[in-house]
Amino acid sequence: MIARERIRPADAFAATNVTLFLLMAWLVYYDRLIAYRGYANVHEFFIYACVILAVIVACWWWLRKADYPGWLLLLLQVGILAHFAGAFMPIESGRLYDAHVLGVRYDKYVHAFNAFAGAAFISHLLGLWGARLPLKWLCVTGLVLGAGTVVEIVEYLVMLTVPNAGVGGYDNNMQDLISNLAGGTLWSAVAAPLVALARE
Repeated sequence: MIARERIRPADAFAATNVTLFLLMAWLVYYDRLIAYRGYANVHEFFIYACVILAVIVACWWWLRKADYPGWLLLLLQVGILAHFAGAFMPIESGRLYDAHVLGVRYDKYVHAFNAFAGAAFISHLLGLWGARLPLKWLCVTGLVLGAGTVVEIVEYLVMLTVPNAGVGGYDNNMQDLISNLAGGTLWSAVAAPLVALARE
């Protein structure tokens, strides 16, 4: 008799977010995309949906057996929910993503927060794998920027190939990467040393 493998926190996290994404896509995102960008841009919806689902499944499959502290999964979940809020929460001028707080678009805060959470995640994985890197903080920030760059490349390709796509152009890509740099650096310079002190 084959023993069944226990459900790990990463399994629950991935299942929750796949379910959340599919529900939001079905109940909200598709209709908002049609209203906001027009039926002609439905391809944009399917491109993003497929990329996001593929990334979630690939990350889950590759990383599911590692142990993750609750605070880290919570940090990642807040970043995901902040993204959904930006895309789906309507405001007078359109979406929450288009709102400005202290002169900065909400979108940039989400990028910075998710880069912060991503840096925490990468730092945790490097610790689990026993990686001893010189200038670890610089490596973590570089990996966060690399992951963010992949997202920006996808957005840029969508902008080039889908008429009237809802993503920005070159300036928006650069601003997103600057926000990612700020979030990754904030983790490496401030939060990571505090977490290390708390573990001692």
